[in-house]
Amino acid sequence: CHHVTGECSCPPGWTGHDCKHPCSSGRWGRDCANSCACDGGDGSCDPTTGTCSCQPGFTGQHCQ
Repeated sequence: CHHVTGECSCPPGWTGHDCKHPCSSGRWGRDCANSCACDGGDGSCDPTTGTCSCQPGFTGQHCQ
């Protein structure tokens, strides 16, 4: 947290005033500012790295 304002700078995958809330589904990165680019299956990705989690039957970087 900032030493003067007390504002927290959350690590990737976390958000909120005190960084205790994980990114919502479909979001990832610092301040959860990035959208998931996963196509196939449920379109979910790792909240820290954005790596897609493919459902059975889907492969590739974006589960396409």
